[in-house]
Amino acid sequence: MGHEPPADDSAAHAAPAPDDADDSAAHPAPAPDDAGGLRDAGESMPAAPSTSRRRVLGVLVGVGSSAYAASLAIPAARFLSGGAGPAATSGDAHAASFIRVARLESLRDGVPERVRVRGDRRDAFTLTRELTLGSVWLRKAGDALLAFSAECPHLGCAVALDDGGASFGCPCHTSRFLLDGSAASGPSPRGMDPLATRVVDGWVEVAFKRFRQGTTERESIG
Repeated sequence: MGHEPPADDSAAHAAPAPDDADDSAAHPAPAPDDAGGLRDAGESMPAAPSTSRRRVLGVLVGVGSSAYAASLAIPAARFLSGGAGPAATSGDAHAASFIRVARLESLRDGVPERVRVRGDRRDAFTLTRELTLGSVWLRKAGDALLAFSAECPHLGCAVALDDGGASFGCPCHTSRFLLDGSAASGPSPRGMDPLATRVVDGWVEVAFKRFRQGTTERESIG
């Protein structure tokens, strides 16, 4: 009687079947966070800045920009308008204010006295105080008080007293003027420029201004 070969037990010991779900599905890989590192899948994303905070920042930026613009606009407006503030001073063009120059009692009757004029000068942005603005000739004649600019109307040289105090003269181009300021000789196109005066509490005050030189017509330039 023959012997049958033993049955192959490879079927009984079959290779284990793969799991229905991959471990990678059960344990997913961590996701990268915002900084480039790894973040657990269950970790929540960081919250974005709130709309209200962005709105507040926008308002602050707008307020700062407006304040800066206003700080630039105020000086510019003053420059264009000629400066705001008190009434015109002696430094303002085409205007003059009375400036105290001498005690009335110090003037001798009929004798011209040259005095300096000191006052404030204002431009668009600055105010310079106690600046020497020029000089004037004062002449008391009884109750009358005359004042003339000490600048020669020809080219602006300083007019001096000459001929023993009998007349005024310009040392630059030999123009000569009488004591009442009228032109007597020389190239000056007009007489000396008169200035308004007043007496306040015993002080002589002069409305100081300058005039255009070299012209027949008297034109104030401040």
